[in-house]
Amino acid sequence: MPLTVTFGLLLVDGRALSWSVVAALALLVLSVCAAANYGYAINELFDVDEDARAGRVNAAAAIGVARVRGSAFVSAVVALLAATAAGGLAALALTVLELCQPLVYSVPPLRLKERGWLAVASDALAAHVYPAALALLAVAHWHVRPVPLSLAVSAVVWSAAAGTRGILSHLLSTAERDRIAGLQTIVHVRGSPGLERALRLGLVPLELAAFVVMLLSCDGAFALWILVALWAVYEMARGVRGFTSVVLRAEGRRYLPFSEERFYKAWGPLALAIDAARVDPFYLALVPVYAVLFRPLLVDELWRVRALIESVRAR
Repeated sequence: MPLTVTFGLLLVDGRALSWSVVAALALLVLSVCAAANYGYAINELFDVDEDARAGRVNAAAAIGVARVRGSAFVSAVVALLAATAAGGLAALALTVLELCQPLVYSVPPLRLKERGWLAVASDALAAHVYPAALALLAVAHWHVRPVPLSLAVSAVVWSAAAGTRGILSHLLSTAERDRIAGLQTIVHVRGSPGLERALRLGLVPLELAAFVVMLLSCDGAFALWILVALWAVYEMARGVRGFTSVVLRAEGRRYLPFSEERFYKAWGPLALAIDAARVDPFYLALVPVYAVLFRPLLVDELWRVRALIESVRAR
């Protein structure tokens, strides 16, 4: 959700906080929340045995299949209604496809999660490209801002690269646990070294380039660009100072700059709310709301920043 909020705020930055902006953002968040809840429920229903072998908690096993099925149904209905209100018939069609994704991803006989690159593409499209595309449709449908081709293309490329990087990072870090569960992923087929190299040399640069183009296509100002500069310094410093990360390997490895989504997740919504306040101070009301909802994430990230500062001081 922080990624969705970040992109939504990026699109409305530079516009007054009108009822159209509020409607577009609220319906976007509601649609993505409901679609994500539906996908999670479907996945849990068909992963009971696999999760039991891996020792993972499974919602269907914990609270009952009937309740999870009910949650999936209600979430699907809410997602369809909210998406239609957010972006019209195009958003409805997009959300129908989004709701089909968990079925082909988790349910036999297709069960794409065990089919290599199809699993990676399916997850990236559902978790990252769908929210970005829906956000573009929402701001256009509610006449919040025009969507030039450069913005649409860079948003799709950014979300696809971020989603692919995210799922590959996850699969790399859980490879052993997936093997114990009897799940064969792209990591077991292609091997970790080659995938790490593709992520480091291909996906991360592509994601960063698309992100910059996306920023240039929007109306962000001083506060946003200051944060982007600080983010770049922070990421490079973590790599130079020899910090480790478990994003790619469960046992940890030297930190790979820009390999995590923490910038988007922790600071993106805060920076954009502050930046948008230059046009309309009412955007500042989003800061405490976000801080309360995502307090654990912010606290964890503050500890990471403090650790880096202490490392530099001790040098």
